[in-house]
Amino acid sequence: MTAPAPRPAGVTLVVVLTWIAAILAVLAGVLLLLASDSVLQEADIAESTATTYGWIEIGWGVVAALVAIGLGNGNNFSRLLATVLMVLRLGGSIFAAVVLSGHNGFWSAVASGVIALLVLVLLWNNKANMFFATN
Repeated sequence: MTAPAPRPAGVTLVVVLTWIAAILAVLAGVLLLLASDSVLQEADIAESTATTYGWIEIGWGVVAALVAIGLGNGNNFSRLLATVLMVLRLGGSIFAAVVLSGHNGFWSAVASGVIALLVLVLLWNNKANMFFATN
C-alpha cells in the first residue's frame, strides 16, 4: 500500500474556502431565523420565507462543513461533490455573464466563474490527484 501523500497547499486553500462558506451559510441561516418582524417587513420578506431559507442555509452550511472535512482527509466523494458544484457554478456564471454582458453584475458573474475554475484546477492537478489517490 502506498503511503498517503501530503495535502497540497491548493487543496488546503479549497478546504479553508469551503469552511468559510460553511460558517457563513450557517450564520446567514441563524440570522434569518432570528430576524425580527420589523427587519423582515422592511426587507419585504415573509416570516415563513425567512424561516424556510434560514433552515436551508443551515443545512447547506452543514453539508459544506462535511465536504470540507472530507476534502481535508482526501475523500474522493467530497472531491466529486465539490467538483459537481463548481461545474454547476461555472456554467451558471457563464450563463449570467452572457445575459449580463454590458450590464451591472457582469464582472461579478465573471469573478464567480474564475473562482469556480480555480477551485477545479486546485482539486484536479497532479499533486491533488496524488493526495486523493493515496488517502
